[in-house]
Amino acid sequence: MIEPLGVNETVPLMQQPVAEKSAQPVRLRATQLAWKKAARHAGTLQVRYHPREVVRVLTREYAITTIVFPEWEQIIKVIVGDKPSFYTTQPTPNTLSIQPGQIIGVDSSITVFGQSSNVYTFYVRSEPYNTTHIPHLRVDMFAERPASVGEIPLVASQDYLEPTPFDLKRLNFNFSMAGDKSIAPQRVYSDGLRTWFDYGTEIDYQYLPAIYAVIDGIDTPINVVREGNQLVAHAHGKFTLKSGYKVTCVYPTETD
Repeated sequence: MIEPLGVNETVPLMQQPVAEKSAQPVRLRATQLAWKKAARHAGTLQVRYHPREVVRVLTREYAITTIVFPEWEQIIKVIVGDKPSFYTTQPTPNTLSIQPGQIIGVDSSITVFGQSSNVYTFYVRSEPYNTTHIPHLRVDMFAERPASVGEIPLVASQDYLEPTPFDLKRLNFNFSMAGDKSIAPQRVYSDGLRTWFDYGTEIDYQYLPAIYAVIDGIDTPINVVREGNQLVAHAHGKFTLKSGYKVTCVYPTETD
């Protein structure tokens, strides 16, 4: 016969290894595999501002994209086409961070008004964490500083954005390409100092690769900016174009 419990008596709880269970890691497997073989400078984009061009930016869920404007620029207003789909914050006067909202796989526009009177227009799209495309995590915007901005006289820049004389006589259009055609430009030419990768009007409808100069057989990061429908590398010779698993080799068939 089972005797009833007393008033102050309780049934002892079973001893369970709570600490051991909580110590086990939670494996979500929610990582983007495209980053495993991505180039070191993948996920970055450098763009030279032009008022008649729209900058295409690819964002990804669980990631933040930061747009860095020139140091002299100050953001005075931001307009997001679809606020529920894209959240924006302004960490500093000249930076803007974008994060996809709860709805993924949508696109919209973001317009940034600068104190310089420049109006920067962006087309933004969000993709899931397991997309095969490398998202843009950092976008650097380059622009000529208007004389009306600041009272300090402008000093000739010594960086790679300094204008270089353009000599048509030195242009070499004899380049060959091998590899993935989806990231290859329509044509390549060089003046012996810089190299232009011309993507034509398709530049706004494809993912642009990271461009490396081949120096002593090693893919070396270089400065690349966008000018209209072209990517301009401040280097010459052989190049390697990379976008995720896609690779294209570019090399001159004749030397200057």
